[in-house]
Amino acid sequence: MKDIHYYIQLLIDYAVKKDLIKENDRTWAANQIIAKLKLPCFNPSAINEASPQEALPQYPDAILSEISKFAVKNKIIEDVPALKALFETEIIGALLQRPSDFVSSFEKIRKNKGAKSAIQWLYEKEKQAFYIKVKEIKKNIQWKTQTQYGTLDLTINLSKPEKTQKEIALLKTQGAKALNDFVYPKCVLCAQNEGFAGNFKYQARQNLRLIPMTLGGEKWYFQFSPFVYYNEHCIVLDETHKPMNINEKTFVRFLDFLEKFPHYFIGSNADLPIVGGSILNHDHYQGGNYVFPIQTAKTRKNFKLKKFPKLKCSVLDWSLSVIRLAGARKDILAASSLILNRWKNYSDITVNIKAYTKKQRHNTVTPIARKIDRNFIMDLVLRNNRVAKDSNEGIFHSAPQYHHIKRENIGLIEAMGMAILPARLKKEIQIVKDCLIGAKLEKIKADKDANKHYEWAKELAAKYKFNSKNADDILKKEVGMIFAESLKCCAVFKDDEKGRNAFDRFIKTLSQ
Repeated sequence: MKDIHYYIQLLIDYAVKKDLIKENDRTWAANQIIAKLKLPCFNPSAINEASPQEALPQYPDAILSEISKFAVKNKIIEDVPALKALFETEIIGALLQRPSDFVSSFEKIRKNKGAKSAIQWLYEKEKQAFYIKVKEIKKNIQWKTQTQYGTLDLTINLSKPEKTQKEIALLKTQGAKALNDFVYPKCVLCAQNEGFAGNFKYQARQNLRLIPMTLGGEKWYFQFSPFVYYNEHCIVLDETHKPMNINEKTFVRFLDFLEKFPHYFIGSNADLPIVGGSILNHDHYQGGNYVFPIQTAKTRKNFKLKKFPKLKCSVLDWSLSVIRLAGARKDILAASSLILNRWKNYSDITVNIKAYTKKQRHNTVTPIARKIDRNFIMDLVLRNNRVAKDSNEGIFHSAPQYHHIKRENIGLIEAMGMAILPARLKKEIQIVKDCLIGAKLEKIKADKDANKHYEWAKELAAKYKFNSKNADDILKKEVGMIFAESLKCCAVFKDDEKGRNAFDRFIKTLSQ
């Protein structure tokens, strides 16, 4: 049976092989770990020989898990998933280069091999540092569904663990008031998270490394998302903790970013509730090396902007209302600002669009940008967050009949054609599937987790003959179709004659 010294040695060997530390750092690293494990000494002689390099894992999950088991057994930490996660991050965080060394390595690679190589180096390093949770991400269920607007991506997000009852109890009894008053870091996106030990409210970030950059003449940071939803899913965040704000500077920062990393896209959640993301208190963008469905959407119609004759302008054949601009930097910046400012003040009550209620603004955009050769492409998804008595979650929000699949906001990622679906669906859809195969619909109605799907299941039972071979494919397809319908609900100009005519009226205002 392998003892704790074996796993310490294994982790140190791993860190050296992955160049997280240098050969001369071995003794220092061992002392860091034994201090956290409250061991009197490190005894590598307990191992017959140093672990063979070829036997080392690609990522350190399993080694860290063994070390946290030891910590639980010896009452260093409690047997609570959140506390084990904090402890494992603390251990690996002791084996990383300092942020300044990380930035130096990144910039050296970018200078010698280019931005793409530097980004890929950082991406792999953050996997090796257990910041990007490769093992957890693999748990996500992913598939594609063909719709009238093209092929959509769908993901049931299982990578973010839900809190256990024990964690909830600990949060309540061991400092809930302190955490409610907690102001450092001010949010999970603040630069002050780099190296932060974490708590029940915020995840540990000793293994987070930020890359500083200048966008629009201001200091911003680049980092990866720990639970990546797509390839090289990154976050670009303002140095200052201030609210989301889509304005002319947003577009400048987008294009500055693309000048640095032309193989990426960059986009932003809208800056208003209901149509925005889950974090509106810190200005930030998302990007990555991935082609989303919206990027391959067809053109519904082309149009011209009087002030920008060289720009290629179009309305996309997409579930939401999207204007696409393609052209040179100067024209893209000016035209994007023009459309944003016109849209912010635009009303058309015939299609429920109202720019303001007293001083409360309702119109904004979800912008997305990329670079192809020397030209830029800017997609502006028009959004409105009005509510009404019969639609208090938003007039342009997904309809209630679709909430059994997804009730949350339709943000940037969803607007681009990728559904991030709640983890609960894995269990619920399994129940629905078993009942549909066995023709036992009433069991769905009686189940406390799955009963929200009862009406949907009845429709499916009337539409298909289910068996064990076709059930999974049918359910994935139908969930995808519900996502497509949810997106259509969010279009400010519906894809019908009335909506298209209203869209045309807005476009005409852009040349006045």
